[in-house]
Amino acid sequence: MTKTYSKTFRILIAIIFLLPIFFIPGGYLNLAVSKAVLLSLGTVIATLVFLWETWKADKIDIPWHPVILVVALLPVIYFLSALLSTPSSLSLFGYNFEVGTFGFILLVSLLLIITSIVVADTTRILKAISALVTSLSIVALFAVIKVLSGYPTWGIFFGTAGNPVGNWTDLATTLGLLSVLLILIIGMIPMTKLLRNASYLVFALSTALLVVLNFSSVFVFTLIASVLLFIYFSKTCPLTHERSDGGRVEKTKNILPIVLGIISLVFLVNPNIGATTLGNRAAETFGINNSDIRPTFSATLSISKAVLSQGTLFGSGPNTFGRDWLIHKPTEVNTTPFWGTNFSSGSGFIPTQIASTGIAGTILWFLLLVLIVWMGIRALAVLPEPKGPRFALVSTFLAVLYLWTASFMYAPSFAVLALTFAVSGLFISSARGVMSVRSFNFSRDAATKLVSTFLLIVATIGTILVGYNALNKTLSVFYFQKAVRLSNTEARPDDPFGRGTPIADIEATIVRAIKFAPADVYYASLSRIYFAKAQQVAARTTGTAEENQAAFQSAIASSISTARSAVATNPTGYENWLALGSIYSALVPAPVSLPGAYENAKVSYSQGASMNPSSPEPFLLLAQLEVGKGDLEAARNYIRQSIFLKEDYNDAYLLLARIEVQDKNLPGAIASTEKLSALNPNNPAVYFELGLLKSSNNDNAGAVASFEKALALSPGYANAKYYLGLVLEKLGREDEARQQFEELLVTNPDSVEVKEALERLK
Repeated sequence: MTKTYSKTFRILIAIIFLLPIFFIPGGYLNLAVSKAVLLSLGTVIATLVFLWETWKADKIDIPWHPVILVVALLPVIYFLSALLSTPSSLSLFGYNFEVGTFGFILLVSLLLIITSIVVADTTRILKAISALVTSLSIVALFAVIKVLSGYPTWGIFFGTAGNPVGNWTDLATTLGLLSVLLILIIGMIPMTKLLRNASYLVFALSTALLVVLNFSSVFVFTLIASVLLFIYFSKTCPLTHERSDGGRVEKTKNILPIVLGIISLVFLVNPNIGATTLGNRAAETFGINNSDIRPTFSATLSISKAVLSQGTLFGSGPNTFGRDWLIHKPTEVNTTPFWGTNFSSGSGFIPTQIASTGIAGTILWFLLLVLIVWMGIRALAVLPEPKGPRFALVSTFLAVLYLWTASFMYAPSFAVLALTFAVSGLFISSARGVMSVRSFNFSRDAATKLVSTFLLIVATIGTILVGYNALNKTLSVFYFQKAVRLSNTEARPDDPFGRGTPIADIEATIVRAIKFAPADVYYASLSRIYFAKAQQVAARTTGTAEENQAAFQSAIASSISTARSAVATNPTGYENWLALGSIYSALVPAPVSLPGAYENAKVSYSQGASMNPSSPEPFLLLAQLEVGKGDLEAARNYIRQSIFLKEDYNDAYLLLARIEVQDKNLPGAIASTEKLSALNPNNPAVYFELGLLKSSNNDNAGAVASFEKALALSPGYANAKYYLGLVLEKLGREDEARQQFEELLVTNPDSVEVKEALERLK
């Protein structure tokens, strides 16, 4: 088998090796997109080479086990689910093959199946494991340098725990896997003293990093793996055993599982150390921010229950959990700081798929996990005697258990999930002893040859189409991220809007992104660009009135048109409806007063409210719309609805205060601002506004208290100090007023108002 599929095998090895460490420096493509490029193009090339080598060999040997059938059915279920969802484009391939889309599942399923066929002997399995361990060791060394020094960054790895695998949770997961694999390598594989010492060193580094990263879920994985390893070594070999190593015989204790198990248990219990916990103390020492914000398992199941109660066999569609979350999220979320967060996944990857793929997908995922565990149990019952096959089977099975458990307990990154499928393919290859292998000979007769050739051609065309789609998606994302970088460049003095890049250049870049792969976020961004151009024309002081009016109308029409394109591309996008409504809302007040703008804005905001029924934001926007129209009572009603959904909604109270001021109801404005100050006791700007309102209502003593509170929170607040001096002057407390103005004159020596106030007091 060593000569069969040799080219495909080399490509697979490259994919496995590069998945953890591959990135594109400079920030031209973010990490997730870089991984998507590697997986999509790598898998497409591997599939094409595999089909070509299969055609040349005129036969194929397939591991014959139900798990292969289940993996082959996964993309089918995802495809059907995607076709039934709205919009299908986001479920089929997303913006760039995001985790959970049909495109991603298709790629990783192909990767698993091809790996299980191509990596058909122990030599190849060991090479694949070596490639994975080497790659993860590079990640560990990179992480050590990053944590200790903060460098290198290369324009993409920001933060202390920035790394090529994903976020800090993904780094912890891969490091835990590395520690587990190194225990097996040290305990089972003969090697030179240099390699053994290097393995011990990397094990120490990876385990130490686990402590620093302090991801509790990983300690669950490593604790379970440590127990299994201890049992395995206790059953298969004594605590001390002899091993040949370079002509010498040594005695080595298998204590590494005990070491990893104790560390995992201690940090899983996480005892208190003073005012904090042991894990947090370790993370804080190295500046690691290890907050893991995601829905709980119970919240994820409640979302799934709500979706499945609608009777959908195939769920709401791949890559739609964010939409499901907005519609069905618990109202209690509005009392947390994450009320406005749109979670794209639930507590874990597997639980998220329950809502996305419905009963059909859930059954397949359950079957896949059960079949893998059952296959592993059967294979371990008949362990091969030679060290190579035994190590291959034990290491791949333990890695598969580890990675699939991780996918259930949290939402891994693109790279970690792709590795999960690749390692699953290696495990199936290593467990061939408990399954049959079916050989299909294409040259058996003319009919078989014709049918097989036709199927290979169809598969080749389909693979090329997937690759073409992946290329277009990548180019589209590249140009969109380029537009984002251009819009964030340093401001030029000749640009009244403070942009560092001419607005026309940003517009052209986004248009190129849309040409390669239209997406709602691109249209929405382009709509904002056109609206900014309209604002630029409105502020223009050159040109004739007719020219400026024509340019303004053209820019507004383009802004509305592209915003409508965003809605048409993704009509279930909550943000798209709000963006469209905000454009129409800006055209309601005088002097524009565009006919129909009010009605269109109201419809857009109402649509947004229907897609996020527990959010207070759409009702606040409707209130602002009514203010623009001049109907203050209707605005108050919408604000009440907004506050009913979120009692501590700051923006609602602020708008209510402004409405009361506009309606000359100062007591009402003061009451609203006092409520706002109670919700934001550490915000000096709120107390400053409250001081102004009380001063306008002739409550000078109350105004003094508010201004003093603002200055207590922000001693350098110049406006608060100035108005405090004015109110003190009104109260006849001239010495105190003079002190405020004299202090203010030190920091604002050119202020005419302050000098005039001091002259009055003299």
